[in-house]
Amino acid sequence: MTQNERFTNRELSWLAFNKRVLSEAKDNHLPLMERLKFLSITASNLDEFFMVRVASLKDQVNAGYTKKDIAGMTSKEQIDAILKETHRFTTAQYNTYNRSFLPSLKKNGLKIVTEFEKLTEEQADYVDNYFQKEVFPVLTPMAVDSSRPFPLIRNRSLNIGALLMDKKKKGTIDFATVQVPSVLPRVVTIPIDGDNCTTVILFRAD
Repeated sequence: MTQNERFTNRELSWLAFNKRVLSEAKDNHLPLMERLKFLSITASNLDEFFMVRVASLKDQVNAGYTKKDIAGMTSKEQIDAILKETHRFTTAQYNTYNRSFLPSLKKNGLKIVTEFEKLTEEQADYVDNYFQKEVFPVLTPMAVDSSRPFPLIRNRSLNIGALLMDKKKKGTIDFATVQVPSVLPRVVTIPIDGDNCTTVILFRAD
């Protein structure tokens, strides 16, 4: 066994740790909301991991740094391995949420609605009114063109990208971004439907 084979790369070891946290979210013996907390922790951990550790590796690649770490991997090789492992991990996250949590939440009287078309007429009216009074006044769309550079996007903020077409200028498409203000709640409770479930509309980051 060579010296490199005796060690595990630090970043891949961290991803393995986050996978163990995800295993807690999959544990059916734990209370449902505790499992949901573990799932949210894995997402928060991954955000910070990319902001700090992956960003540092990218700086090394851009600087032409080619020295290998104690596990025998260059910065570029580490990034490639991280992306491959992260794709598998995020797939497991979404599978856990969609296949385990959503059915369990609904079974316990909490239904998540992510599409406007699935709302009842009463709920749709409530959401329209909520948007006009609470959401629209605090939105600040920012167009991007030759005279307006791309705006600064804050870390860990929810942003919406939109392609805009001017009806008067056919074929002209502009790009704009809207940052969802942090003062807005990500989950909004709306009127109870006929299933006697507390229904919420969720502002998703994906």
